[in-house]
Amino acid sequence: MANTTLNISLTQSEIVFHNQSINGTQYGTIFPDNTAYAIISAMTLLTNMTILILIIAERKLHAKSNWILASMFCAGIMFAIAYLLPRWVFFYQWNLYYSSACLVLPMTGSALIINFNLHIALVSLDRYYCVISPFEYQRPQTRMIVRLAIGIVWFISFLIAYVPLFTFLVPSPGQCIVQLSSRLYHNYLCTVFSILFFFPLLILIVTYSKVYWIVNNHTQRNHEVIVQSSSISISAFYRNVRAIKYMTVILGLFILFWMPYVVLFLSWFASSKVTLHILYLIRAFQYLAFTYPAINPILYAYFTPCIRHTIQKKVFGSIHSIAQTMARVT
Repeated sequence: MANTTLNISLTQSEIVFHNQSINGTQYGTIFPDNTAYAIISAMTLLTNMTILILIIAERKLHAKSNWILASMFCAGIMFAIAYLLPRWVFFYQWNLYYSSACLVLPMTGSALIINFNLHIALVSLDRYYCVISPFEYQRPQTRMIVRLAIGIVWFISFLIAYVPLFTFLVPSPGQCIVQLSSRLYHNYLCTVFSILFFFPLLILIVTYSKVYWIVNNHTQRNHEVIVQSSSISISAFYRNVRAIKYMTVILGLFILFWMPYVVLFLSWFASSKVTLHILYLIRAFQYLAFTYPAINPILYAYFTPCIRHTIQKKVFGSIHSIAQTMARVT
């Protein structure tokens, strides 16, 4: 009887069946849909670059919270250029010709996925600190803390992803697929993503729950003076409430896009038994998960009032200018 197993990696470029029989080993490779990933890559570049350029160009958007968003959009651009395009769109037999690139590309994808998780957690911590300590949040030292936190996020994400490359997964010509399919690397990936996906989600749940408790408690105690010691105006308070609701929607969509793929992948990864139906289910969830960096800037642009108002002003201004030009021509 044939013994069928499946070796996959969370960010591996191909899914390979190993059909072992009496006559030997047969390999069948199922390649990703290059067109679909080309569309995802183009959307990711377009949305992230557009909002990033807007934040850089508009001085009034140079706020501490927007620095975190800008850093996250940079990660989205890198996700498209350094991972999606070379790994999924311009598919190349890296294992046969460039073993180092064959190992580095999936690790880069892992690093950027971790980076997204940590940025989402950082956004929630930023909002939490802004609500509970508004005076301290406005201090100059906070700017340095935000910059340091962004640097730590980038350092940790790439350090953790590249640790195998300098320890137990040293590149060896023609051995990339075998190395990526090793049990040691599988265990490492399961451990890393179990911690760095679910732990940030725990941070989000705790911070948002705490903020909601503060908001509801203050609202019930006093409808006119929200927090007497902090001199926050009622309008500013309710702006924070709306911002928290926006962040909750973003968190929910993040879970919707990433959770099915990560949970299904880790569960079957640990069991090492994958049927053809599970394979296609993983593929479908992977499309959904890898689409998140493309819609992420749209979500944050819409749910961040200052960015949304700036976009509306520019769009309406452009429409008004076009209308005036056409009126003069006619």
